[in-house]
Amino acid sequence: MMLIGLLLLVFVAFTAIHGSGLEQYFMNALPGIGLLALVWGFLRFRRAQLDRNKRLPRRPLSRDEMRVARSKLRNGMKPTGLPAPRAPDTNLKY
Repeated sequence: MMLIGLLLLVFVAFTAIHGSGLEQYFMNALPGIGLLALVWGFLRFRRAQLDRNKRLPRRPLSRDEMRVARSKLRNGMKPTGLPAPRAPDTNLKY
């Protein structure tokens, strides 16, 4: 989707620049625009890396959470044998 949007944006920008006769100025500004885009992309990538490395601190489990975890480990996560609750069947006439 981003590629299609980028191509559409380039097409619109090209037709606007070509129609107004600003090709010579745009070609001179193109390296600067590319450099700014490269720096912006690098900064976004670096910020994403730093944010990914930030983890939420884990706090110790409460007594109830610890009890439930031990119970699950002791029982081996065995199913209870009870069927899953279901909604009552209804006789719908269409």
